[in-house]
Amino acid sequence: MPRTPAQGPWGGSVLLAASVGLHSLVEHWRRTVLSALGVLVGTLAVVLLISVAKGVQRSVTQQIEDLGVNLLIVLPTRIQEGSMFSPNLAGISYLSEADVATVRQVPGVRLASPLMFVGGAVRVEERVSPSTFAIAAQPEWFSIRPVELAEGRTFGPEDAGKPVCVIGSLAKGFLFGAGPALGKTIEVAGTRYKIVGVTVDKSSEGDDLFSMGGFENIAYVPYDFVRDHVPNPQVHRIMIQTAPDKEPKSLVAAVESALGERLDRDMFSVLTQRDLLKLVFQIMDLLTWLLTGLTSIGLFVGGVGIMVVMLMMVNERAKEIGIRKAVGARRRDVFLQFVFESGAIGLLGGGLGVALSALVGYVLAQTTPIKPILGIDTIALGFAVSVGVGMVFGLVPAMRASSKDPVASLRNES
Repeated sequence: MPRTPAQGPWGGSVLLAASVGLHSLVEHWRRTVLSALGVLVGTLAVVLLISVAKGVQRSVTQQIEDLGVNLLIVLPTRIQEGSMFSPNLAGISYLSEADVATVRQVPGVRLASPLMFVGGAVRVEERVSPSTFAIAAQPEWFSIRPVELAEGRTFGPEDAGKPVCVIGSLAKGFLFGAGPALGKTIEVAGTRYKIVGVTVDKSSEGDDLFSMGGFENIAYVPYDFVRDHVPNPQVHRIMIQTAPDKEPKSLVAAVESALGERLDRDMFSVLTQRDLLKLVFQIMDLLTWLLTGLTSIGLFVGGVGIMVVMLMMVNERAKEIGIRKAVGARRRDVFLQFVFESGAIGLLGGGLGVALSALVGYVLAQTTPIKPILGIDTIALGFAVSVGVGMVFGLVPAMRASSKDPVASLRNES
């Protein structure tokens, strides 16, 4: 004798459960929507946070890649493999000009330039640009990182002892607006510098979260001049450009060996751009997962809401459950129906959350420096998590519904 769908294999049970469950959700659509709101909020928070984190990672990657090609960076502190923080990154530097000269002698090194961070706000008379950063560099820096000039020129060896500077286009806009800056002066830490050039990089001028800290918001001054006029000068970074036929990673050991002749190994680190990105992403990933865990509380609250509503529905639909069992439905059929309903509620909340996060992300990208990236993987994660939350929190109501006695259920007139 052929089996009815309720008595058939698992495939028939699932289809019947889905059909009955969907009908129930549509019939009680107001309760369905209200149950999905908690999952909506949780999914919105998680998906939007991950999208923002991806956007920030792309911005950081662009900034670091904008340093140039074939690059090594010497930091005045030891960064262990897998470490995310070193207390001396902003402290005393053990690097010196002698170390720069030593690095230049390493086979495969094409150029090396010291960088010094110059403290103090950059100002023009009463106008101050608190986000503009002043860096002292030697002329080789402009060969390590070639720049496009909107005005003037870069400083060369003949300007080593002169108070001149080259500013980025963003810094120029903050300090001088739309007018020309060439030939005018800025003040850094009480010293006045004459502007001989303005750089421009269209890729760094976008309304981006990190554009304010990018290379177009920097004032470059001659390293030799600052060294001679600042007490206790320090070399904060050594920027190294390797020869075109040398992979930067292959020179790390040679540079470390050369610097190790004078410095203790705990006093410096030699990083490639990839190492620097890895270091930054370790910190960002930690913060992202921490914040994702916090925002996931919204999903938990949404899941609890689904469970409470489904438990109420089990009691209200006791007679319906009794009738289904009386006409041949088995425990697994009722169980699958309620699991499907809770999963569908989660899917509805997740779908609305993903759609809303896409809208919020678009608004953020258009109106703020934050540029979220909503990828297919993030969308899939949002749907998967929301459905999973709905089904997990629907297990208890489903088990309670499937275990109800049909005779007792039929006596329930509610």
